[in-house]
Amino acid sequence: MADKNIFIIGGTSGIGRALAEYYLDLGCVVGVSGRRQALLDELKRVNPQRVFTYVSDIKALACADLIKSAHEDMGQIDTIIICSGIGDINASLNAAPEIDTVKTNVLGFTDAAVAAYNYFESNLKKRGGIGALAGISSIASFRGSDLAPSYYASKAYVSNYLEGLRKKALKNKLNLKVCTIVPGFVDTALAKGVGGKDGLFWVAPTYKAARQIACGIAKGKAVTYITKRWRLIAWILKVLPDFIYNKI
Repeated sequence: MADKNIFIIGGTSGIGRALAEYYLDLGCVVGVSGRRQALLDELKRVNPQRVFTYVSDIKALACADLIKSAHEDMGQIDTIIICSGIGDINASLNAAPEIDTVKTNVLGFTDAAVAAYNYFESNLKKRGGIGALAGISSIASFRGSDLAPSYYASKAYVSNYLEGLRKKALKNKLNLKVCTIVPGFVDTALAKGVGGKDGLFWVAPTYKAARQIACGIAKGKAVTYITKRWRLIAWILKVLPDFIYNKI
């Protein structure tokens, strides 16, 4: 994998940052975008020859230009991973955090996913080869939540959107693997925000999560659960009757 060029949208912290560090350890060239210049600079200092950084907010809906800039700097991009996402407990159902979550996790994600798919559709037709597009969904995508309704709903959107792109690539005979990443709890600030500090279990270290995500993408798996045991929880959530789920 040493010749791979990886571009991570939303890589200044959390899973995105762990992925950037993991791919660097593999010898990859890594492009990273995010809102915080200081964190990007910190990552750049780790390996200035193989790290390209871009200050960008996914809510600006400018991912086509962002990917174009990364391509010009890095050359062909083999894998694009959309990691940008926010979420928090909103038990009082204030409008502002709900709308902000939708702007990031739905509108921003959509802009990034469309830009990434179109990049690969154009680029792969020119050069051949294979590409990979991955997005971070969540175990939260399987049901609704009274405490963080927009976060849970937005992750359902991410999963369904990626499935749609996977179907589109197949029908168009595009050699693009579209991967849905479904983490349970990973040791990040986001997990604590939507899970509550005292309600977390089966928490995966970020580097372990990054390794398993990278492995799932490399294998071209349609859906990768982080960690694998969360597949069981996903199945339980799907079949759990409403009268039981509503008491949780």
